[in-house]
Amino acid sequence: MVFVSVLGLLFAVLVVCDAAATVLHPDAEGLLAGSIRKVVWRTAAFASARLPRAARRMLSLAGPVILLATFVVWIVLLTLGLAVAVWPTMEEDFKLQPGLAPVTFLDALYFAGGTVPVLGYGDITPVSTEGQLVSLFGAAVGFALFTGMATYAIQVTSGVSKRNRFTLAVHDDVRGLGGVTVFAEYLARDGVGETRAHCRSWTESLREIDEMVHRYPLVAFTYRSRRDEYDPEPALRRLAEISVAALVASGRDPALRASAESLCRALVRLQRTIAGTYFGKHVARRLADPRPTEDDRRAVDTVDRMLTARLDGSPGADHGIGREHGDEHDRAVETVHLCRVFLEGLHEWARTEAPPQEWETR
Repeated sequence: MVFVSVLGLLFAVLVVCDAAATVLHPDAEGLLAGSIRKVVWRTAAFASARLPRAARRMLSLAGPVILLATFVVWIVLLTLGLAVAVWPTMEEDFKLQPGLAPVTFLDALYFAGGTVPVLGYGDITPVSTEGQLVSLFGAAVGFALFTGMATYAIQVTSGVSKRNRFTLAVHDDVRGLGGVTVFAEYLARDGVGETRAHCRSWTESLREIDEMVHRYPLVAFTYRSRRDEYDPEPALRRLAEISVAALVASGRDPALRASAESLCRALVRLQRTIAGTYFGKHVARRLADPRPTEDDRRAVDTVDRMLTARLDGSPGADHGIGREHGDEHDRAVETVHLCRVFLEGLHEWARTEAPPQEWETR
């Protein structure tokens, strides 16, 4: 019977470790938490694909359900582990009110259910040192678990709010236009200096979202909205187009080079973080080993022509956009390829239709 008690304690410790890895560790996600996230999201994505009219509603519910289901599973399994630990010694190590004998596993489960949330009802009390230590352990880890879950939920909602501000900012910046068109307008209207400032702002936003996905993989990209302006996918798609346009433009205007490369690096890093967390190893491998195609090169040539047509027509503009190919052109081709791989993986993961990039419509 001692073996059963030890087994129950070990089970409870494993549950606590899973919760601690998810809530406290900046580079880890518990096995239970990760499994629940994948099951709930796949279910929501499958249902949304079968019910297209309710697709956004289905996906918008996935994040809260993942968080709630994870918390419930942690509490239930911790309670179960503590019940298994005390059950073999209930009659010897605990004082029971008259009428409770003979003791069953349901009594142990009842005791554990009152101990984990630090409630306790007084009708089952530990009298031996071993029983008191087990009860103290259950109450301590239960209190820590509830506190950690509350803190984690607050941090998650705060992070989602930050992500929503990012998507709203991009939505307002692009105004329903393509990313290449928006970048060309900024460059023609505001000049290189202001355009660099915009690039730096977008870069900083991408870094913040990258850190959020890295820190809160449980819900960071599964918290979706029914409203398009809050959806991160269109924002990332437009910033991908802006990044390619910035790289192409920097090929002839060195003043744009540093900000364009920083924006590109931030975007690619975020894509790899999201892919490694959610999409699976096959997408992550393709992002780590890009192999651009002729279609990607034609896409960059299209962006080049779009920028040239827009900027050559601006009054008194001398932005130097031309057809000469250099390192920036090759980097733009690679970025187009990475964006295509990422967006294909994203829409396959979410079971949604992938809209075309701006250069595919020209």
